[in-house]
Amino acid sequence: MSPVHKWEITVAAGGYYPDLAHNFFGNDIDLGYENDHIGMQFYAYSRHIDELDDPEHVSQRLYSLQLLLNGALRAATGNINSMPIQFLGFSAHEDGGFHSISAQQIEEHPFSRNPRIDQIHTRYENPRQRYPSHLLYLCKRDPDLRDLLFLLGLISTCTTLEKVLTWSTLYKILDSVKHHAKAMGAAIDAFADPEQLSLFTAACNNTSILGIYARHGASENPPPKRVMTDIAEASALIAGMTARFCRSYIATKHP
Repeated sequence: MSPVHKWEITVAAGGYYPDLAHNFFGNDIDLGYENDHIGMQFYAYSRHIDELDDPEHVSQRLYSLQLLLNGALRAATGNINSMPIQFLGFSAHEDGGFHSISAQQIEEHPFSRNPRIDQIHTRYENPRQRYPSHLLYLCKRDPDLRDLLFLLGLISTCTTLEKVLTWSTLYKILDSVKHHAKAMGAAIDAFADPEQLSLFTAACNNTSILGIYARHGASENPPPKRVMTDIAEASALIAGMTARFCRSYIATKHP
């Protein structure tokens, strides 16, 4: 455990995690690992929970930070297929008591107000050096970007319930990108194939096509002839669109 931090986070992730730990900069989340006689162990720290004493509050904040971290990684790659980083639990440096992570609600601004966190000293603490960490850094003060990262981080298709909810989440992302692109004077066509988007929306808006997975209830709308019903294809479309939009958005709003 690190004496610098109050809480250590236990992490579950894929084999890419050690490389990510070496290349994720900034003071918001520190990723680390050890490979010793016990085996490979993944862990993380965050200055945004060091100020907290109540494990319940720590748990809620970590749940939200995990969503934003995964959203930032997906926005950077345009890919949601890789195993997301999961915060399994956390323990205190003093007593070592382990706490699992759960949340009654998402903390929409899961960041400390302590300005010292953003006092950059070295290259490895500068989030601009790596795009995913820069996204996480920027979303602290940009609620529009933060909402997009939250939505990207929420995408999961591991269970049937998650698959039902994911179609609506993907549509929310599309709505958000359309709105913010318009404010920038850009058309959605700049970020995704309009024909593919049309196939996606046609499926989402018709219970006759997606059934319980659709974002609308029953209606008199006639079923469209061509639709996109594969959730992996839909996720790839929306994730790629969001990745391209975020690059343009940051170049415009945060040059």
